[in-house]
Amino acid sequence: MTKPAQPLLAKAIIAAAALMMVAGADRPAPAAEPTAASLRLKWFGQAQFIGYYVAKAKGFYAAEGIDLAINPGGPNIIAENLVGAGSDTFGHGGGAASLLQAREKGLTIVGIGMMFQETPYRFVALERSGIRMFTDLRGKKISTWFTGPQFMLYAMLKQNGIPLSEVKIEAQAASMTPFLEGQVDLAIVTVFNELLTLKRRGVTPSVIFNPAEMGVNLPNEALIVNEKIAKENPKLVQGFLKACLHGWAHALGHQEEAVDILVKEVPNANRAEQLEQLKSLAPLVVYGEARKKGVGYIDRKQLEFTERFLLENGVLKSSVDVASAIDTGFWDNVPAADKVVP
Repeated sequence: MTKPAQPLLAKAIIAAAALMMVAGADRPAPAAEPTAASLRLKWFGQAQFIGYYVAKAKGFYAAEGIDLAINPGGPNIIAENLVGAGSDTFGHGGGAASLLQAREKGLTIVGIGMMFQETPYRFVALERSGIRMFTDLRGKKISTWFTGPQFMLYAMLKQNGIPLSEVKIEAQAASMTPFLEGQVDLAIVTVFNELLTLKRRGVTPSVIFNPAEMGVNLPNEALIVNEKIAKENPKLVQGFLKACLHGWAHALGHQEEAVDILVKEVPNANRAEQLEQLKSLAPLVVYGEARKKGVGYIDRKQLEFTERFLLENGVLKSSVDVASAIDTGFWDNVPAADKVVP
């Protein structure tokens, strides 16, 4: 008598199912959708922000599961406000001073990295001004930006016993023309912009006063995030910071390649000028402790100095809790290999 076919069919189905399960076990799980995030810059795309462009081009954000949009800044765009309002996930803001000012105003942003350990500002004079030492400023005309650096100037004058009544201070123009024409004796510059502009025009300042060397160093270019995001999605923040620092370390260690990446993303950028800018700002990034510890290092003592400095100069009306304004845990958790310049 012939055996019924049903048991044999059932066994075949079970065996086939088992084979399918084994085969499926060898297949990678479907990749998770990347998390969309944005980084708001404080200015238009240039070497000042090169690390982020490098990180994106080399897939460092993608490796952390992040689809990052890099949004440019501009004259009327304040990264701190946009991050505080939740319009952007992250921001490259003004620095220690603007971070503390934003906190005083109630913006719930927190610093997770500081890109310029040394202030980028310098005060310069030409030979014809007669300025040889800082004490020669009595009776001179000085131009500065009234966006924060003026307080550094006030402190430098005070340290040298020069009352504000003995100098004439005015707002600096958008160009260096008034300085070149002798309308002002001392002008403010950044090492990666206006100072290079003077150099390209064949002008060499006779003296350059560095606030950091005169005891007034306010760290600049803070990486910020909204407190809510830091608490609710620490994985996103950690991955973002790791990719950023890796991008900056790679850019500083491979400057020619980094500028090639930048000019592809910012078509109007002049390659030679961007390379010159990168070489000028690189020392600011690895200044002090950051040289050994890594880029983006947050020096709490410098933040505390900045807070005292702002209070003494009336920029802050009340004390700001520095400990709550920064979160160094994310930086601490980035491996040294990703943040130390090769």
